[in-house]
Amino acid sequence: MVEKALSRLSYALAGLAAISLLLMMLHVTGDVAGKYLLNKPIPGTAEVVASYYMISVVFLPLAWLEVTNGPITVDLFYEMAPDWMKRGMHVLGTLLSILLYGVLAWLSWEPAVRAWEIGEIVEGAWKVTIWPAKFVLPIGLALACLALALRLYTLLCGRPLPGSVAADHADPV
Repeated sequence: MVEKALSRLSYALAGLAAISLLLMMLHVTGDVAGKYLLNKPIPGTAEVVASYYMISVVFLPLAWLEVTNGPITVDLFYEMAPDWMKRGMHVLGTLLSILLYGVLAWLSWEPAVRAWEIGEIVEGAWKVTIWPAKFVLPIGLALACLALALRLYTLLCGRPLPGSVAADHADPV
């Protein structure tokens, strides 16, 4: 049940990231067209792109990447290892990823709360409220941790990983 809910949530967040990417493309294209064709750029484009779109595109789909087992892997020694060692490599990689994402989520939570408390804005050509975007980091990272914790549970129970590198990897380039 938790896996299904996390999967749905991760797909929804990946969809939001895709929408953010599309909006960023349209926003920047509109800004460039306005600047060079009409001599009227869209005010605050750089601030909105940096504070909202880019953050969303990077951190919202992290859980989806982990749920779909999509991170980049290097199979240099993996293919030569016996199955028990492959599982150990998966466990170690998952533990290290949980540690890294967890530390980053923990470290990014306090600045997000501080930004919310002071109503943080960025002033450029336009005032942009940025505190809501600060919460995308810890939330995206925490959901990725949850996805990894479920993967770790799957590994430790001895079940095969859906879409695992051993069963379903891309052809080498």
